[in-house]
Amino acid sequence: MAVVFRILGRLEVSEVGTVSDVEDAGDLGVGTPIAIAGGHARQLLGVLLLHEGRLVGIDTLAEVLWDDDPPPSCRKLIQARMSQLRRSLGAVVELDGSRDGYRLTVRAGTVDLREHRALVRDAASGTTPADTEVLLDRALSLWHWPALAELAGTARGARIVADLTEEYLATVEAHADAALASGRCPALAARLAPVLDEHPLRERIRAQLMRALHRAGRQADALAVFDRGRRLLADELGVDPGQELRAAHAEILAGDDPAGPAVRTEPVAPVPRQLPPALGDFTGQWAELAEIEAVLRAERAHDEPAAVVTVSGLGGIGKTALAVQAGHRLKTVYTDGQLFAVLGGARAQPVDPAIVLGRFLRALGVPATAVPDDPEERGELYRSLLAERRVLVVLDDVLDEAQLAPLLPASGTCGVLVTGRVRLGALGGARRVVLGEMSEADSVALLRNSTDGRLAAAADAELSALVGLCARLPLALRIVGSLLASRPHWRLADLVSRLADEQHRLDALRYRDLEVRASFGLSYAGLRPAAGRLFRLLGLLEAPDFPLWAAAAVVDSELGAAQDLLDELVDVHLLDVTGTPHGQARYGFHDLLRAYARERAEAEEPAAGRHAAVVRALGALLAFTDIADRDHMGQNMFQRDAPRWRPDLVGASLPPDVLPMTVLDTERTALVAAVRQAADLGRDELCCELAVGGQALFETERYFDDWQTCYDTAMDLARTAGNLRGQARLLISMAGLRYLRRRYGPAEEANTEAMHLFERIGDQRGYLEALSNAPFFLVPNGRLTEAITAGGEAFERLTANGQAAAALHAYSQVGLAHLQAGRPGTAVAVLAEIVAGAREQGIRTLVARDTYWLGQAELALGHQPEAEKAFTELSAHVDDIGPSGDFYAAHAWGCLHLARGEYADARRRLLEGVEIARGLHDPLFEARVLVELLDLHLRDGDDLPAAISLGEHAVGVARGINYPYLLAGILDKLARLHTATGDDTAADRLAGEAATLYAGIR
Repeated sequence: MAVVFRILGRLEVSEVGTVSDVEDAGDLGVGTPIAIAGGHARQLLGVLLLHEGRLVGIDTLAEVLWDDDPPPSCRKLIQARMSQLRRSLGAVVELDGSRDGYRLTVRAGTVDLREHRALVRDAASGTTPADTEVLLDRALSLWHWPALAELAGTARGARIVADLTEEYLATVEAHADAALASGRCPALAARLAPVLDEHPLRERIRAQLMRALHRAGRQADALAVFDRGRRLLADELGVDPGQELRAAHAEILAGDDPAGPAVRTEPVAPVPRQLPPALGDFTGQWAELAEIEAVLRAERAHDEPAAVVTVSGLGGIGKTALAVQAGHRLKTVYTDGQLFAVLGGARAQPVDPAIVLGRFLRALGVPATAVPDDPEERGELYRSLLAERRVLVVLDDVLDEAQLAPLLPASGTCGVLVTGRVRLGALGGARRVVLGEMSEADSVALLRNSTDGRLAAAADAELSALVGLCARLPLALRIVGSLLASRPHWRLADLVSRLADEQHRLDALRYRDLEVRASFGLSYAGLRPAAGRLFRLLGLLEAPDFPLWAAAAVVDSELGAAQDLLDELVDVHLLDVTGTPHGQARYGFHDLLRAYARERAEAEEPAAGRHAAVVRALGALLAFTDIADRDHMGQNMFQRDAPRWRPDLVGASLPPDVLPMTVLDTERTALVAAVRQAADLGRDELCCELAVGGQALFETERYFDDWQTCYDTAMDLARTAGNLRGQARLLISMAGLRYLRRRYGPAEEANTEAMHLFERIGDQRGYLEALSNAPFFLVPNGRLTEAITAGGEAFERLTANGQAAAALHAYSQVGLAHLQAGRPGTAVAVLAEIVAGAREQGIRTLVARDTYWLGQAELALGHQPEAEKAFTELSAHVDDIGPSGDFYAAHAWGCLHLARGEYADARRRLLEGVEIARGLHDPLFEARVLVELLDLHLRDGDDLPAAISLGEHAVGVARGINYPYLLAGILDKLARLHTATGDDTAADRLAGEAATLYAGIR
């Protein structure tokens, strides 16, 4: 199946059969429509298609949907809509998601915006005006207004729509130029008139319509168009017509030959063409190229400032290539020439702008003897010469705004395109384009294009590996291409092997005067010493990105000082802002820059200093886990031996309106990396405490694989170091993981082993922690009396030791044991006491979990209003227990609806619970809700054969987790279903097994 995506109008998705069918159809609107239900899903799809193949951040998506006021659950809502899109579009797209954002790649089909831009690119290299006109006519035929109207409801969406509109109008103007040159004026007039009606202040289109009417022999109509425009500009903006409108008016009044433009009689000024040659293999960055062109093609009046676009990015990212490419494509707009200069902003001695002015003046026709010596006079003459000309000024590698200011024209007829490693934040009115890494597809294309066909037969896996090792940096890719093209005896696998050695990767990325290390070195050399030290030390961290407090920790500074240094690194693109979760910036390295930073650290920092910096950063993360765990669970249980770095600063850096555990979720990948790095350093206490510190996060968000990885890494080191306390702590953590994976026997074994180790080393605090966990493993195994005894003992001892939060957690299982033992009244009393205590202690997770069980106990007593009150409180706290919170809410309300006889609502909520349980891969949750579904079938007598099939499935699920109480309940319900169908033999067998199980639960 191939699919056509149309976004140059109302969003439409159509199935057309195969990719060749798309090409053969010629009309991107044909095919069978595919419904994309829901406004948010359509908006998200539109934005992803606009950025096809590139990562779109979660913050950007949220801003498109809700502007700057997203709901607290916006990330979950976006995830749900993305799941909906995956189901709707299937295999025709690749939709990759991460904590940072989403990337959509169309695998089988086409997008009309992609087709449009390809046609515009082809038209730019057309050999004749007629060829150009045909291609642009095809490009315009793809537009059906309004473009992506679904996005117009928010400010961010409206900007996107406005940018699309600008792209359309630029194409209209380019098409009109070609049509005027090829003489198709009558048809052009008919086409431009409705466009001008929609955009009456677009002076260039008005001038083109006037010329088209004039050359079609309709002089009076052309003058009427001018008169309407003059009045409109005066009424709406209070300005007179611009130069192009006045010129068109003058041509008509002078009676110039309608077949062509008026002939100039004044002396022709020199037309400088200083741009370097464009790259023949320019690849990628098409969206940035379109953005640059849209700004620099827009018509401006003489008295407006010149249009300015700045392109910034790290060294080697392709800024110059992009600027030169754009400059060549804009030749037809800036007909009086292009000026170009390299300002050497990254060098030790940047170029004096007065020298550049002298060169520019000579290129504009000023004799060398007439160029003023005074820099200010040079600037005045330069601006005067450009006042009436359409000239594009391209300034490469600018240092800062001060170097740039003398070179800016003062007239709106000119455009300026600037590149630099520094973000020019003080340049008012400029459009800023920041270059990021290329997509993998564009990177592969660049490699193929730069090797003279050498890679035509290369395997995709090898190319993908090579692109990854080059970190999608255009300079690195061009170096690799040059190496392969110039050394035919090299095998691709050999080059991959050379680059795979991270320690010497930068050595391999060098070809003649092209060198990645040297490119980075230019930016690094310009840093203040303190910023250079931060850059070096941050490179030592294994975390993929990091927050402000981590930067403060590596240099052991206050937060404000670290922020200033981070800003300096970001300004010169030696660090990237990778995202702003919860309103706080996170920073990260381009992969090759990280390797360079580590090189500089090895060369300039002593080994002890490097070690201390990493330990401080890991200690800061450990302090953060303490803060999150204490807020989430009520208190920290274990004795803490590893060093923490400045918990006061770490805490002060956290957003005040976001739960610490929610913020810690952004550190998940960093936390796993930190455990590994602490192990590599041989810091066993630090490694074990980081692994244990992540448990609450891993448990809440169900990151079981990360949990296992941290445990394995830390346990290996603890055993090697003979660290018994660390081993015992980790065993308690492992017991929790096995419990959530519903392996109750192994969970109890790990917890018991931990108790023995704590007893052996005399750690009373750790022993009590293990004791408080014991009831959690006894209840599922059906040992209810033991659970009640152990829970009561743990509650008393922990309370006596001042560990109220842990005491309440242990006591919660006493309430559940009484409920399963058939004593709901006692269970209500215990659970009500726990919930009250949890509210007093501020333990939100316990409030959520035990209001669920309290409501279930009230239902068992037939107290529906009391159950509803408990479940209402549960619903207010579902986010506090992570993804499982949605299950608790669905199951709870399903049970209440069932008790009330509201079978339709009960079925809906219980089926929702089944779906959530399966999504969480949790057989306990699934078995628990299947019991209620079987009860529902018994009550309404609906489709008993299907109910029996469901019951047999439920039996299989329950047997897999060895939870006697749940299995007995399912067997009992299944037996009653068989009785209802008249199968007494099966009913008796199942009822007997259920009775045996119930008898064993004590």
